[in-house]
Formats: sequence, structure tokens, C-alpha cells
Amino acid sequence: MDTNAMKWLNDSGKAGVFHLTADPRELAQAAAAAGLAVYRLDIGHAHDKGDFLRDVSQAMKFPATFGNNWDAFADCLKDLSWNEARGWVVILEKSKHFCAGHHHEFKEAMEIMAEAAEFWKTQGKPLWTLIGGPDGWESGWSKMPSA
Repeated sequence: MDTNAMKWLNDSGKAGVFHLTADPRELAQAAAAAGLAVYRLDIGHAHDKGDFLRDVSQAMKFPATFGNNWDAFADCLKDLSWNEARGWVVILEKSKHFCAGHHHEFKEAMEIMAEAAEFWKTQGKPLWTLIGGPDGWESGWSKMPSA
């Protein structure tokens, strides 16, 4: 990815929840080069809310006091004081199973991620959640912005 990708990744006004349309490795490299904290999570084995929250909390190194519920998830995403960064990129890989088989829980999780992105916009920091899956699969979320 080029410097244009790094530029839009740093734009907190564009950040939010989107369907991943780029190679996750390249995107992660561009985000890291832009000074953003990057989390690549394989959620292909998440079978319920508990699995999803465990996977995200471990990857993002939530505090040990994390309550493993939606309210605690929202609180942690709006704090992130244990990982100060210019912004954050969460790449959810292999999302098709959780998105399709547990749609209500997936939708709730993405709404919380979107609310957190809105919160960070007011702080001038981008929080991106990018939903990845197999080629040709659509998550139902808008495609990520282009450079």
C-alpha cells in the first residue's frame, strides 16, 4: 500500500466499521507504517458472543478486569489507555461464519465498534474495524474507503 493508504488510515473522520477490500497483510503494514496500532484477529472459530469477546479482548490486551459483556466491551473500546496510539486498526479475518451464523451478535459487536469509532473521532484518533472474509463474500457493511 502506498502513502495514500497511510493518509486515509490516519483520517479519523473516515474511520468506522467497513468491509475489508484490501489484502489484510498489506493494510496492516500500511497502518503500522502510519503509526497506528494494528490487531489482526481470526474470528473463524467464534461460535458465540463469549468466543468473540474473548478473542478481541486477548488480541487487544484488554485489562484483566474486562467483564466479558457488551457494556465492558464498549467501555474498553472507548478507553484504550493501556495502548496509547495515534489510532487503531482492528482487522477481523475469517468473519463469514460468525457474521452469518450469529448475525445478531455480530451486528451488536459491529454497532459497538462503530460507536467507539465515533467517540474517537471527537478525540481526533481513528478507530477502524475492517471485516474480512473469503473472496466474493459480502459482510453487509459498506466497503472501506479507497485511497
